[in-house]
Amino acid sequence: MRMITVKINGQEVEADLLNPAITKKFEDGFDAVLKKYNEAAMCKRGSEGIQAQCEAVVDYVAGIFGAGAARKIFGEETDLLTCMDVLEEMQNVYPGQVNPIIKERAAMLEQRLGASAGDKGDGLQR
Repeated sequence: MRMITVKINGQEVEADLLNPAITKKFEDGFDAVLKKYNEAAMCKRGSEGIQAQCEAVVDYVAGIFGAGAARKIFGEETDLLTCMDVLEEMQNVYPGQVNPIIKERAAMLEQRLGASAGDKGDGLQR
């Protein structure tokens, strides 16, 4: 298991973000947060809606990175704007922070494989 460190709300946290189960949890969790955001709009009291939205984001982050990391990201208390900022950053975790790591590793691997194949032309090291 290879942990990947990312930065969210100025805090470095890590998770096994290339594990297919974690990736699915990441995708499904984002969809669940959006659903809860829409449901929260139906709350009669604004404070209840804000609480539901914040809980959805905090639970989402905790589900991926753990409760301790969620506390590190949000602090002891949070507000809706911070939760919205964190949700936006979560949406950018893969394209902005994980995918560049994958591309770099793929380029290194491609370079190594290309160098090995060039030795005798058959791809075998001797």
